[in-house]
Amino acid sequence: MSRRHRDPVFATAALVAAALLLTSGTSDRLHLAGVALGAPVTDVVTLHGAPGLVATTDDGIEWRWFDATGIDVDLLTDDGLVVRQVLVARPEPVRGVAAPLVQPPEFPLLDAQASVAAKHMASVGARHLVEPEDTVSAWRVGADVLVLELVHANVNKLLALDDNAAVRFGYVAGQAQAQFRAPRLVRQFAVDYPKRALAQRAQGVVVVATDLSEAGTVSHVRVVVSSGNADIDAAETLSMRRSTFEPARCAGVPCASVYVDREEYSLGP
Repeated sequence: MSRRHRDPVFATAALVAAALLLTSGTSDRLHLAGVALGAPVTDVVTLHGAPGLVATTDDGIEWRWFDATGIDVDLLTDDGLVVRQVLVARPEPVRGVAAPLVQPPEFPLLDAQASVAAKHMASVGARHLVEPEDTVSAWRVGADVLVLELVHANVNKLLALDDNAAVRFGYVAGQAQAQFRAPRLVRQFAVDYPKRALAQRAQGVVVVATDLSEAGTVSHVRVVVSSGNADIDAAETLSMRRSTFEPARCAGVPCASVYVDREEYSLGP
């Protein structure tokens, strides 16, 4: 995979470009690594391909792309599969060797000194917020919040938050949402590798969303990310339709929800 190296010293042209990115296109929402807060996760799939991880958690549905064009991208979406927060970082070292530094184009701040990053944020019109702890530097950017996570006074990760997520993290004032516990997969219905897909040597990653009632029963299953093979998609849809779930809880009361599952159908070497 090709990677593009960017010098951590930020020229005036880069600052201007970042400022323009905040207001370009059809949305004025915060963008990070090409991902817009408030966008459907399918837009991210179009940009980065199938995710390497999907997990249904109490905080939301986590989607992760490992080394997506040189950057790790980790999202949280709501049950509507709308992006609520975006975390980017340099990929983990492989056998002790760090990956080349690739910057998110909107905010080329990874590895920057905190003081340099602060000047950058101020130059694009962001407003500094009071942080709940001294290992971060938080900034209001339009309707959203960008958090610079610091290690030894250098930017280690970038976290973009919409207003609801920013309230949950304590960066802005607001009414916290009711406590939520995600649905649990109790028993996954096993399916065989589809015979026609096997004969065709078809492989792929499929992601399906399962709508659950307040009793935990399956009401609908839909393919969010296709494997590219209809038989594989159908097999995974059947698996979720016949699986058993424990319902989600909203403020301690069972409630309707969505469970998202990722499966990789692979034939091996």
